[in-house]
Amino acid sequence: MSEKKTPSQITAKLREECRRLLETGTVHTVIGFARGSLPDRTVPVFITNPKDVEHLTWNPFCAANLSKYLLDHRRPGGKAAIIVKGCDSRGIVRLLQDNQILRDQVHILGIPCRGQYDHRKIPGLVAGETGPPDPESAALVHPELLFEKCAYCENPTPVIYDLLLDDAVEPIAGSNGRFAEITALEEKTALEKSAYWDDHFNRCLRCYACRNACPACTCRECVFDQFDPDWVSKRNNLSENTAFHLIRAFHVAGRCVDCGECDRVCPVQIPLRLLNRKIIKDLDELFEAPTPGTDINVKPALGDFNSRDPDKFH
Repeated sequence: MSEKKTPSQITAKLREECRRLLETGTVHTVIGFARGSLPDRTVPVFITNPKDVEHLTWNPFCAANLSKYLLDHRRPGGKAAIIVKGCDSRGIVRLLQDNQILRDQVHILGIPCRGQYDHRKIPGLVAGETGPPDPESAALVHPELLFEKCAYCENPTPVIYDLLLDDAVEPIAGSNGRFAEITALEEKTALEKSAYWDDHFNRCLRCYACRNACPACTCRECVFDQFDPDWVSKRNNLSENTAFHLIRAFHVAGRCVDCGECDRVCPVQIPLRLLNRKIIKDLDELFEAPTPGTDINVKPALGDFNSRDPDKFH
C-alpha cells in the first residue's frame, strides 16, 4: 500500500490539476479552500484565473461543505470544479437527485479525509501548546479536537468524484456507535426533552445560517422568507424559534446527508444535527434506509412513491 500523502503534497497535486482544468477550459470556476486570516481557519475561494490556483490549500481545517455553492455557479454548457470530502460528496449526490445541478455541470475533485479539526475546541483542549496543530501535519495527532461526526465517519472517501487526489480511506472502526447520543436523548422523559430543546432554542438568533449552508435546503422561495402567506412569524421567541427548527427538520427529513454544516455554522452552537440524526436513525430502523447521499442510485426513503406500498393513498 502506498504511503498516505501529506496535506502539502495533496495541495500541490490539487493546484496542478486545477491549473490544468482552467487552462484547458474544462471548467470555468474552481470552488475550493484558501487559508484564512488565522492558522486554524480556511475560507471558501472561487478561482477563475489559472494564475490564482496558488491560493488553493488542503489541510485538517477544511471543514466547510462547499457543495451548496454549486447553486451559484451553474452555467449552461459549462462546468464548475469543486473540492469535496466524503461527507461533502453526499451533498453533491443530494443536489443531483433533487435535479438542482446536472452531472455534466460539475467536475468533482475528491479528497479522502482522515478527520477535520473543530477550531472551537482548540483553546480549551490544547493547553500548554503555543498554538493550534500544524495544518500541514500528515497525522491528526489530536483526535480529541476533531468534530464529533469524524469519530464515526461513514464515508471518509468521497462517494462520487471525477478524480481522487489521494488513496482511499477506510471508515473508522466502531462507526456503528454513531447513534449513541440520539439513544441517550430518547431515554429522557418528555419534560427533560422539552427542557433540553427549550434551553437551546431560546438562544436561536434566527440568522438562518443553518438553512443557508444546508445542501438539502434548495427551495427558490423558502417558507420562512414568505410574507404572503406568512407561515411562520419573524419574531424571535421560544415558540417561533421552535417552530422554525422543527419545520426545517421535517422539510429535510429523508434528505439530510448528515454533513454537520448546521451545527458548524450556528453562531450560538445549537446542536441542530441531533434533530436531523434522530430522523436518520428512525429511517434506518423503519426502512433500513442508508444515510441520504451515500448512493446516487438509492432514492430518499421519504421521497419515492411506489404503487406497491402497503398503505393506501386517498
